Amino acid sequence: MVKQFFAATLLLLACGSWASAQFGAVETPAASSGGVGNFETGFTLQVQGPALGVTATFPVPANWQDQKVELVRQELPPGASLKFLDLDGTSQARVDIPRMSAGETAKVMLYFQVDRQPIVAPNRPESLTAPSQKQLDRTQRKYLLPGPFVESRDNKITTVAQSLAKPDASTWDQVEAYYDFVHQNVTYENGPMKGAVAALEEGRGDCEEMTTLFVALCRAGNIPARTVWVPGHCYPEFLTKTDDGTDRWVAVEMTGDFPFGQSPEKRPILQKGDNFRIAGSRKPQHYVKQELAIRDYKGSAPPAVVWLPAPGKEPPRAE
Repeated sequence: MVKQFFAATLLLLACGSWASAQFGAVETPAASSGGVGNFETGFTLQVQGPALGVTATFPVPANWQDQKVELVRQELPPGASLKFLDLDGTSQARVDIPRMSAGETAKVMLYFQVDRQPIVAPNRPESLTAPSQKQLDRTQRKYLLPGPFVESRDNKITTVAQSLAKPDASTWDQVEAYYDFVHQNVTYENGPMKGAVAALEEGRGDCEEMTTLFVALCRAGNIPARTVWVPGHCYPEFLTKTDDGTDRWVAVEMTGDFPFGQSPEKRPILQKGDNFRIAGSRKPQHYVKQELAIRDYKGSAPPAVVWLPAPGKEPPRAE
């Protein structure tokens, strides 16, 4: 499951003039989140007192090589504004509501048409090669660097990567060795977010831990890799080059019993990456989470926010 992807901490910092607050999901009803077709996302906010300067940000599906997205409809409160921010390919919606009256409920819903291509294993995996440093552009080089929870330069990670090195093997066989190692040494178990090193040390974790460890091993072995986020789940993909020099990202399902390079995943892609620089945050973030802030709130009780879609616990099932 993705433990934190659709949650922020419910925290009321102050209720006076120019106070600031951030609120997390306090209720999570069911929502539609089909991979191909319609996808709905947004939130409802109810305030118990006057609120000025409401700002909400949340990830939304974006266009990728394996996904096409169109915003077909939007529901906004009167006076609210909507814009989309590009975070290295990941799309973040920002909604600003200038003011709300005591007892008022604001509803924001975005409706997308999503056409996602199925994950298909390469026809000739043995012909794929790892790109050299010179072949990587600026956006790709970051997928060789460590990030939050992806400690690819930690000595424990680099030691394992070196022990699994196969100098004469194909790129496919080398990455499969990382994949096999994770499956053989990490037991699937839901729990708090821990990251790659903790997954290696403790030998257990869910899709996030298995993904971060796989990504960290790839990066330690100089193979670009990143996390792909969908509602309630995540999985990794790694970058290769085909015979004609075309980039080929290969998706890998870390949970369930699926062959290397295959996955049944069809949910809409919300994010790709695991090291985001987000406005207002000094530290890089592992993912783009849902956040809501109120500049000035004078309610006698905390506001109630409901995010959609709801968090999920849906490791893919074997088909």
